[in-house]
Amino acid sequence: MMRKGKMLVVTCLIALILTAWTPGSGYAEEKTGFTLTENKGSASPGQNLEVTVNGNNLKDLFAYEAVITFDPDIVELDKAETKLKGFFIPPKVEKGKMTIAFTKIGKEKGESGNTALSTISFKGVAQGNANIKLVSVKALDPKLTSTVYNYKPTFDDLPGYEWAQMEIEALASSGIIKGASETTFSPGANVSRADFTSLLVRALKLDAEVDGNFNDVGPSDYYYKEVGIAKKLGIAQGKGNNQFEPKKSISRQDMMVVAARAMKIAGKALDESDSDLSRFSDASEVAAYAVNPLAQLIKKEIILGYNGKINPKDTAVRAQAAVIIYRLLNK
Repeated sequence: MMRKGKMLVVTCLIALILTAWTPGSGYAEEKTGFTLTENKGSASPGQNLEVTVNGNNLKDLFAYEAVITFDPDIVELDKAETKLKGFFIPPKVEKGKMTIAFTKIGKEKGESGNTALSTISFKGVAQGNANIKLVSVKALDPKLTSTVYNYKPTFDDLPGYEWAQMEIEALASSGIIKGASETTFSPGANVSRADFTSLLVRALKLDAEVDGNFNDVGPSDYYYKEVGIAKKLGIAQGKGNNQFEPKKSISRQDMMVVAARAMKIAGKALDESDSDLSRFSDASEVAAYAVNPLAQLIKKEIILGYNGKINPKDTAVRAQAAVIIYRLLNK
């Protein structure tokens, strides 16, 4: 075991390395990004809420420093750790702001691909949304060249949609979804059947040879390829007579059905025998074709319901679609 004095010196050196380099501008690698995933939607007094810091499409990550904010009236830090080989610097916490850092030592190769970088455990102080957010990540490669990824609030029209804010901003920062403009997301706007299908195909990186399509989807439509892939894979099955109704708003139950089919194609396991919706007061409103897919997603906690209801026939909105996509990617 390293002696305490020597460990302190190493820690100081690592901190100096991580704070001394001039930040790069914006997103040097478009496909590289960092996100947070939570194991629960909200905090409860005395119970743990676990957050994972993820690196996506990493390119030789040697060290990093991450800044995370949270509501100190709702949660308090319990512990933080990493399974990566190297030195993990314990979090520095001050007034709802936390800084964590990690570095490899010597000639170790950097991390590449998709990797869980660290796990942070909070203890609930009160009931509510802990509002845990990733503010920035300073990433260094083995040559100690740094790039800063800033995750400031992306859109200014999310008040009232705090339950989806983390998911929307994480997907937007990773380039998976786009806003309605540079500063707005339109979280309450309906989602069309074509747009949700396209989003699913792109997010899960599904592919197939498009050798045909629905009669009402033409080659000039921006969603032609993605809908064609979904049709080929059996994700999108249309509305009869080879019609897809691409511009029609998608219902919540249809969104869930399509999502369950896409998960299966993407190799994400679901319990296909599950059909129990009894805990929801509006379970009888779910169409027969949607019962199993909805039950499967509920068991995986991709769908949580609201006030004991699923609202299967309501039209899906952009905020709901973002939350489902985020959970699909992180289950």
